[in-house]
Amino acid sequence: MKEATSRSLRPVAYGRRGVIASANPLASQAGLRMYAAGGNAVDAAVAAAFANTAAEPYYSSICSVGSLMLTPPGGTPRALDFLGRAPAGLEVSRLPRQPGQRGPDPDSICSVGIPGALAAWARVLADYGTRSLAEVIAPAIEIAEAGVPLQRFDVEGWAVDADRLHAGYSRSNYMPEGRPIRAGDLLRQPDLAASLRLIAEHGIDALYHGRLAEAIVAEMERRGGLITRDDLAGCPGSLAWSEPISVDYRGATIYATPPPTSAFQMLATLAVAEAWSIGDMDHLGPDHLLTLAESVRAARLDSERWAGDPDFVSVPVGELLSPGHIAELRARVEDRLRTGAGASRAAPAGPARSATTHLAALDASGLGVNMTQSLGWGFGCGVVVEGTGIALNHSLHWGRLEPGHNNELLPGKRHEWPIAPTQVFRDGRLSAVLGTPGNFGILATTAQVLSNLLDFGLDIQHAIEAPRFRWADDTTDALPPTRLIAETRLPAATREALVARGYEVEWVGDWTWRVGGVHGAVFDPATGWLSGGADPRRNGYALAW
Repeated sequence: MKEATSRSLRPVAYGRRGVIASANPLASQAGLRMYAAGGNAVDAAVAAAFANTAAEPYYSSICSVGSLMLTPPGGTPRALDFLGRAPAGLEVSRLPRQPGQRGPDPDSICSVGIPGALAAWARVLADYGTRSLAEVIAPAIEIAEAGVPLQRFDVEGWAVDADRLHAGYSRSNYMPEGRPIRAGDLLRQPDLAASLRLIAEHGIDALYHGRLAEAIVAEMERRGGLITRDDLAGCPGSLAWSEPISVDYRGATIYATPPPTSAFQMLATLAVAEAWSIGDMDHLGPDHLLTLAESVRAARLDSERWAGDPDFVSVPVGELLSPGHIAELRARVEDRLRTGAGASRAAPAGPARSATTHLAALDASGLGVNMTQSLGWGFGCGVVVEGTGIALNHSLHWGRLEPGHNNELLPGKRHEWPIAPTQVFRDGRLSAVLGTPGNFGILATTAQVLSNLLDFGLDIQHAIEAPRFRWADDTTDALPPTRLIAETRLPAATREALVARGYEVEWVGDWTWRVGGVHGAVFDPATGWLSGGADPRRNGYALAW
């Protein structure tokens, strides 16, 4: 395979039985323990997901929300979303709002969506795993009790959002010495360990019916939140497997999660870009980068207009991915590539917040699972449930208060999430699983890594490490986007071409987590080896057995 650079910051992880890639080495070790005990990719993925709640608590929680993809051995892909429905008693008039925000105040407990992560992990484990819930939770309990040695990335991540932690228990839970964390600190979370032990002993009922449910509801009542006992109790039964959506690209079939995720934007990007022979272009040269960038931009307005909960609104995915519509988007790309972006100007620094994580697992049987889960921003709404060590999401912040919008917040409704757990099939067999955090940049990052794999034949690690870009197209940015956010490792000729063609670019250093944190795994049918890659933009590590 080709390489993006002469050196890599991470080695490719190779194994014959199974591979796990996650945003923290301790979480990947938890997954590896499941393989060593005879478990499969689902066991590894769920163990890593639980371990992340202790290893990266600012991004992960059993009260997160998200979506996952799974392919059983010899089967076809399935999707399971746990995206955080609005409480049944939602009243928009009770939702506080900050100036400039489209949704509820992100620092309010009223922004918490019904937490689905624990129910989803238990569901996928019950349907496709081989280990017990207690077995896959055990590594997370050990990590929470023994303590997590904090690294530079942890300090950087905390610095963005630690001031949002509410005074009292929420703050002292993560800063017991009353000061900001430092690299080398050991973060012990005895309350989280006790909560995880309750789940290991009593199952997910501990969170959805039992003692932890009581603690969450008490927190809601104390702070004026919206989630009730009935909301929690109804969550596990509301989860259902669904059919993914797909497009063909370079002889492969790319599957991604259906709405309410806006993964169809990523698929449309690939469908548009396939008209160009990208593999014949210079890798990361101006033609390669601009073709992908303009394809992303052309598809962005479709997700803004159409993404939403299909139980409540029409999301015409078939039409949006149809040849006719793709041809319309392609014409816009051709026009922009021909004329350029217009006059360039100095680019202000944009917002940089994300509290999402992705992990991927693949084993020799052909079983593959990958999931993207999120608290929203770091520490979610900033509330940690008293006495439990469990951080609450702020899922509803990503909905809309605008009446009539596809993502208008309504009781029981889900809303758009720009996440895209992705699986690649070649010759009728699962070939790769991958995904990334990164807010609305997820959809651009995923397309770039897929292009690196399928257009240029890079191995999974180099496909991840190659320099990337995204558009400034988050909820507070104007659309269509006008500013690119790009790593300075891009070739000099590409950087010069962007300026010459009038692009407004915010250069964000050689490496930045603002363009995601990709984790993935690949199967090579020619050799039988599994390989995993992890993103050095975060604490990511891939391990294999």
